Amino acid sequence: MQVYLKNIERLKNFYQSDYYSWLETNDPKMVKNVEDALYEDPDDCDVELYKDLALKYNLKRKKCNLFVGVNKQKIKMSADIVCGVKSLKDFGSTMPVFLSNYAKIRSSVKLHFIWPQHKVPTINTYRYQIYHDRIDYLLYDLKLYFMGEKTPMQKAYQNNNTKIWLDSFTDDFPKFIHEMHFEDFVNENYDVLDIEFGQRKVVTGGLQQLQGKSKNKTVQKRYMK
Repeated sequence: MQVYLKNIERLKNFYQSDYYSWLETNDPKMVKNVEDALYEDPDDCDVELYKDLALKYNLKRKKCNLFVGVNKQKIKMSADIVCGVKSLKDFGSTMPVFLSNYAKIRSSVKLHFIWPQHKVPTINTYRYQIYHDRIDYLLYDLKLYFMGEKTPMQKAYQNNNTKIWLDSFTDDFPKFIHEMHFEDFVNENYDVLDIEFGQRKVVTGGLQQLQGKSKNKTVQKRYMK
């Protein structure tokens, strides 16, 4: 994985520059524009990342795409990191800490997942809108969806090839967990572990309540820690 390292180098040089200091004082809104121009999303363009993910999921790869076969149909899959840049910045840490956290997350293949790629809504885009990127709440939502409940993420689950892909698990949550390598996020009974509490508790409660809770800044800060 190389793209995230280049991002760190570019951003570090920017943050240490006189230009950044000037912008902070004179035009702080412009800082984000420069950050966005310097940043490349590894999930879109890191060939080495996709090579690692092809091994992790035992899938065929073509450049920066992976393919899952379902009933003789190829479903294109794309990468998704456990916690995006936006959530890391919302954490409110200093720039050196932000870059350190970014490096820790991006350097771990275990914290990269894959979801079907098609027109929005997709799981990887919708989960930020619904659960502020919380992977534990997403997995809990999926578990209840497999149990036949209507969920806040259902719009993405029933869209395009995502529905075909999810249907292939035949509502078998343990099968989904093992095939998609989410074992670290559940206990032996396949209860989803609550990251906010250091995975010492399991996620419980209504999905609407969790959706509101995920946007609480205090709760989000505990989760990010």
